[in-house]
Amino acid sequence: MLKIENACITYGETEIFNGLTLEIKKGELACVSGESGCGKTSLLNAVMGFIPLSSGTITIDGMLLNEENIDLIRKKIAWIPQELALPCEWVKEMVHLPFNLKANKGVHFSKEKLFEAFKELNLEEELYNKRVSEISGGQRQRIMIAVAALLEKPLLIIDEPTSALDASSAERVANFINMLAMKGMTILAVSHDRTFKLGCDIVIYL
Repeated sequence: MLKIENACITYGETEIFNGLTLEIKKGELACVSGESGCGKTSLLNAVMGFIPLSSGTITIDGMLLNEENIDLIRKKIAWIPQELALPCEWVKEMVHLPFNLKANKGVHFSKEKLFEAFKELNLEEELYNKRVSEISGGQRQRIMIAVAALLEKPLLIIDEPTSALDASSAERVANFINMLAMKGMTILAVSHDRTFKLGCDIVIYL
């Protein structure tokens, strides 16, 4: 599903990483870890085509990542950043936003399925009708993980899925993400969480 060959990213004269090769098969959960500033988030951004590689290639679902294929490739990806800053006042608006994007045209929204995912992630249904300002960062991230499950994309990219959570909530998120992988979703995550990493098929240290 995701193949990275001899990838290098540089900013100006600063080399972030070099010679990175990685292959993730369908339904595998891979975790990228490492010290702050080593290029973890840069790697995720490169996979989504937001920043270019200095050298090397990225192939997603058999398609080489380039300007010609970028729109097709992004239709295959669900993306959850560590810091969510969506232009929404209400949680229900935040939830519906991804379904209104061009890349997700035709994807059906189901409140019933959303609330099933809420239950798995220890989220109350009442959150759906709250203001975004009334909920925590951890709740926002779990809500968007639930939304990503509904999108049913082949590839989920997620940055620090358990960083804002207590141990119990982090365990629920890890179990939920593992369940998505078992259903065939390929997942590339960045995480420092030792417990989360133990549940991954592949762990890459940058």
